[in-house]
Amino acid sequence: MLEKIIRKYYDEIFLYCYHHVDSRAAAEDICQDTFVSFIEHYNHYCHLGKTKNYLYTIAKNKCKDFYKKHSPILMEQLPEQETGNCIEEQALLKQLLLSLPEDLREAVTLRYFQNLKYAEIASILEISLSLAKYRVKKGLELLSAMEGGTYDTKKT
Repeated sequence: MLEKIIRKYYDEIFLYCYHHVDSRAAAEDICQDTFVSFIEHYNHYCHLGKTKNYLYTIAKNKCKDFYKKHSPILMEQLPEQETGNCIEEQALLKQLLLSLPEDLREAVTLRYFQNLKYAEIASILEISLSLAKYRVKKGLELLSAMEGGTYDTKKT
């Protein structure tokens, strides 16, 4: 059962961590820590919510712990499979994302890099559905303003 969960969600959780720490090695470590923590607490997990959301919540906390220990973080080249854009555009978007307030950055990352639904974002961030939608919208508006209005805020 646990092996099936790990296989199913490992890549998603890794990419989520990578978007937060910009280091492949650190993302791998955080991702592994996420699954170790999940396994350690699996017997206490009541299965009340989605396993995927629970893993994202653990990963979010592990990324926050990483930031507390390691600042500033140097950017590495982004893997090309993350988006269809060229490397320069990916790097620019990553810099813009890092300039967003943490709450907005988290919501935008979950929505557009992890392709999560608003309800899942709300659950992971432990906020209301309307606040999740607001944070994504506000984050996109700020990205658009920072990039000179060229970011597509109509994408859903």
